[in-house]
Order: sequence, then C-alpha cells, then structure tokens
Amino acid sequence: MKKYFSLIAFCFPLLLFSQSNYNLTLVGEFDWNGLSYDSEGSDIWGWRNTSTGVEYALVGLNTGFSVVELSNPQNPSEVFFIPGANTTWRDIKTWENYAYVINEGGDGLLIVDLNDLTGQTYVNFTDFFNTAHNIYMDENGVAYIFGTDIGNGGVIFLDVTTNPMSPSYLGTWDDYYIHDGMARGDTLWAGCIYEGEFYAVDVSNKSNPQVLGHHPTPNQFTHNIWVSDDGDFVFTTDEQADSYIGAYDITDMNNIQEVDRIQSNPESNSIPHNTHVDGNFLVTSWYRDGTVVHDATYPNNLVEVANYDSYIGSGNGFDGCWGTYPYLPSGLIISSDINSSNNGNGRLLLLERGFSQACYLQGNVTDVNNQTLSGVSVVILNTVIPNLSNTDILGNYTSGNADSGLFDVVFSKFGYISDTLQAVMVNGQITYLDATLDIDNSLPILGCQDSTASNFNPIANTSSLFGGELNNSFSSGDYFNGEQHLIFDAYSNFNIKSAEFYAESPKLITFELRNSNGVVIDDTTHFVSSGNQTLELNFEVPISNDLQLGLSSGNSGLYRNDQGASYPYNIGSVMSITGSSASQPGYYYFYYNIELDIPCEYNITSLESFNNNKNLLRIVDILGREVVTLNSNNTYFYIYDDGTVDKKIHLK
Repeated sequence: MKKYFSLIAFCFPLLLFSQSNYNLTLVGEFDWNGLSYDSEGSDIWGWRNTSTGVEYALVGLNTGFSVVELSNPQNPSEVFFIPGANTTWRDIKTWENYAYVINEGGDGLLIVDLNDLTGQTYVNFTDFFNTAHNIYMDENGVAYIFGTDIGNGGVIFLDVTTNPMSPSYLGTWDDYYIHDGMARGDTLWAGCIYEGEFYAVDVSNKSNPQVLGHHPTPNQFTHNIWVSDDGDFVFTTDEQADSYIGAYDITDMNNIQEVDRIQSNPESNSIPHNTHVDGNFLVTSWYRDGTVVHDATYPNNLVEVANYDSYIGSGNGFDGCWGTYPYLPSGLIISSDINSSNNGNGRLLLLERGFSQACYLQGNVTDVNNQTLSGVSVVILNTVIPNLSNTDILGNYTSGNADSGLFDVVFSKFGYISDTLQAVMVNGQITYLDATLDIDNSLPILGCQDSTASNFNPIANTSSLFGGELNNSFSSGDYFNGEQHLIFDAYSNFNIKSAEFYAESPKLITFELRNSNGVVIDDTTHFVSSGNQTLELNFEVPISNDLQLGLSSGNSGLYRNDQGASYPYNIGSVMSITGSSASQPGYYYFYYNIELDIPCEYNITSLESFNNNKNLLRIVDILGREVVTLNSNNTYFYIYDDGTVDKKIHLK
C-alpha cells in the first residue's frame, strides 16, 4: 500500500512538496477577466458537435454557464454565456446535443439546446427540485440528480430521452445525502459524503432501488466515485486535506476490498476533488495541486505519471483546479480552475498528453532469517514524481515510476540496516525486485530471552525498554484540560507495561491505546493522585502505524509540555513516537518514561520440566476443565502423579 511520506528515513528535495508540471503541456487557456460576468470557476464537461466535429468546453462559473469553442486550441473563444444564480457550485453533463446544468443557487435544472449555439434556446426546469449539488447522465439517457433540496438530498432519477427539454420523473433513492456519483448499466455508485462510505445500488427498478454493498473510504468523507471500464473496480476521492484516491475490488459486492490508496503530494495537506477513469488512467482535479494523472492498469498499484499544477501555492485550501474532462476525441484534457487567472477569476486550461503507461515495480522483503518484514519503506531515487510505498503484512510491496531507466531503490525499516538495490524499469512492464535486510545490532532488541519459552527470540538482548520523554522538566508546560494524544508506529508486537504521569489533583482517569482511526484497542482505569506516579498499563500493542496513546473523553488534568519535544522518540527497534495530535510542533502529551516489555510465554510441555520429582498428569481450570493452552492472568490447578495439587496463577 502507498503511504504518506515519513521524514524519519529520508529527506528529499522540495520536489516532494511543490508539484512540478510533468508529462502534461499547456497548449491554450481562456479566462473571463474583463467581462461583465467575470467570476470564479467551478466544474467542467466537454462536448463534440457531431455535425461539424468541433469540440467545446462547457464550464460552470459562479455567475452562470459558459460554452467555449476549442477548434483552435491555442486560442479558445467563448461562444455564449447564460447567466444564472450566483453560487459556488455549478455542475454540467450532456445527453446527445443537450447540456444539463445544476447549481445550489435555486435555478432548478438548466437545460440548454446545443443545436442552437447562439445560447438562446434553454429552459430552467424546476418541476422536481430547485437546488442540487451534482448531476450524472448515464448511457441510457437517465439523469441522476444528487444533493437536492428534497428529502435527505439523495438522488432523483429523470428520463431525458422522450423530451430532452422536459424530463420525466422515474424515482428516487433517498437513504443518505449523496454528494456526487455515477452510474453504469443498472448500478448506481453513490458518494455518501457524511456517511464516509460509497454505496452500490441496484437501480434497475428506479421506483425501488436496492443496496448491493458499501464500503468506507480512507478519510471517511466520500466525495466522488468512478467505475473502471471493465466494471471490476471503483476509485474514490475524499474531499479532505492530505487525503487519497482509493481503489476497490468490487467483483464481490458482499466483500468489497480496498486494494490501494495514493496521494499526489504527500504531507502537503492538498485536497483531491474529482477523479475520472479514462481507459487505464485516472485523471483527477486536485485543487492546489492541479490536474493529476495516475496509471491504474493495476488497481493494486496506482502510479502517478503526469501532473500540471496551475495554482501558485500549495497546501490545504479550496483553490485551483475544480474539475477535469479527459474524454474529448482529440485527446485534449480540459481543466477548470477556480481562481488562477491574473485577476483571481476562473480559468480554462487545455492540456496536451505526454504520458504513457507506467513502469511497475514489486517484490518481497525479508530479514536474514527469511522472515517477512512489514512496514518497510520502499523509495525509488531520482524520479521526477516520487512514488512512496511500504511493504504489507506479508512483506510484499508495489511501486512504480513514470519513466523507464536504471534506478536505485532504497529499502529501510527502523531497527534494520537500509539496503540500496538497482532496478531496470521499462514502461508497461513489471520489474520484480526482492530485498533482504540485516538487523541493526547497535539498537536494543526487545524480546523474550528464555530459551524454554514458546516466544523465545534468539536475537533479543533485552526484555524491557524505557523511552519517550523521561520526565516533564525538558521545557515549559502545564496541566491540560482537553483531549490530545501521542502518535506512534509499532514495528513488532510488544506491551506498553507502564508510564509515568503528572497529575494536578486526584481523579479517576481512563488511559487508552487506539488505532489510527481513534478506535480503542485497549484501556485501563486508575485513580490518579496529585504529583508524579508510575502507573501500570499493560497495553498489548499490534504492528501498525499511527497508533494513539491518549485519554478517554472528558479525562483531563495531566501535565503536558507545550514546546521542546523532539520527535521521533525511538524506543529500541520496536516503537517510534512520531508526533502528537497538536496542530503545532513541540507539544508532548501525558505519557513519560514509557516502559515496554515482552513477557515470556510458556506452554504446558515446558512447564513440566519445572518439577523434577513428580510427573504432571493434567492441568485444569477453576471449573475442573482440562486445559491445553494457558491464558494470561488466570488461575490453574496442576495435578501430579503423587497425588499433590499445585494452585498457580499464570501471569504474562
């Protein structure tokens, strides 16, 4: 899986954080500066006049709807403009020679007859709704109207085939608010933004739609969705900072699987907007990162191959590229910018393709004992567009590059010595490259050192470790009332045995270990006295990234430092505290002098050797049931052949 970039291992040039223009060339542009209706831009669609072969850009503006002729790509010109309600959102689709335009300002459905390029033949159709957020037109002439002012804002189905200027009502699906969606055949794909999921809905009967399946998206703010040409995969965007394009296998609606996710500009806080499938490619409007193209030939290995950044600036913001349209027969990609003209108005960009299929890289990573390694960072050096990957739980990775050539590939994981290998990469081909990493023996290796234990680790050199900030005296701070937490990566399974805390006053507090989504994995409650104290936690930590150490809601009054924290805090080879939930750097929350351990575990066979004078017959629990496997913190009775019985409490 692709993952956000980590500064722990490498530092790369500014290229990572300031997108360059690559494999897309600007051949023409048009803006609305100086016109009486100049305004910011919104969404875009394309249309080709089948009688003349001329292509057009259909552009939404805050103040209305604009049609721009593209017969001379170097000098596009507006054909006509239809004013409308002033609104930020205006979306367009076409059916044959008709354009259908919705907005959130109250004009209903604007229907424009493109057979008349004077712009005089249109209606504002308001029979079924006044406002809407988005529209899709399927291959059968059914309009899907999303996010209306009716009911929950689900989808309204309209037939435009009988009378394109006066659609007829077919039905609705109104279980959830739908921000955007698309349909193919009898299946609707709906981005239910506030549910944080996409839904697949059988709409063969428009009066009685049926849910086929659903699945959450990476940032749980599902904006846009598009289905692959073969119908086996869908791709989504979450309209949030530092979010992803997600790829999903939908061949089994009862078991939809996410197969990959990727960002255009990791750790820049940029926001993806709308993605469209164009053959084997995804063409995406990515606000402040512009128009971005990914190769989706292998949906489990998305690779960025082109971009054109049309906005000066980066980061979190709803500026720059609103929409893209990649389906013109000429091959031009047309994009609409919100405010990138010289006067801050909307801008139309005509982009020429220069990209081809990606070069694909994949393989497996193990340690010297032939054990697979998860969480290994895989970085292809000296590429124009970095593609950052990590190995999965089985040690497998997928990556790639836009261009062919000989490249150095760096494999790195905390606790191991990095290795650099070379790979010959060819466009359209898969290169296989495996790696083996040596353990970094300079670091403490946490594990059970008892050879009689079932979890004996022959390379372990310690059974406990301490780390994080050892106390709160390194900088200023105060007792804090609010919910914040530390963020850490776990590279193997271990226990957080204890930590030191500083309390302002006596209080009952629940301490929590959570996953990256904030779901509680383990917790414990203590009565905390004033001052500093060491508390037992005994959190069992799984291998994962971006885990959280925090407090339950409403728990407060513990000390935290408000400056001076120096991340990462690496504890042996198993844990790295990478930051905190604070919006500013330097904060350190609650957990000081953190103790890690891996208790030795014993099976029954090894326990028999503890008694040399009698033979163990069986072990039973307090209910007299014979047991084979001993669980932690339970009481057992050991029955021997000499008639004696020992009561033992099995502790981890």
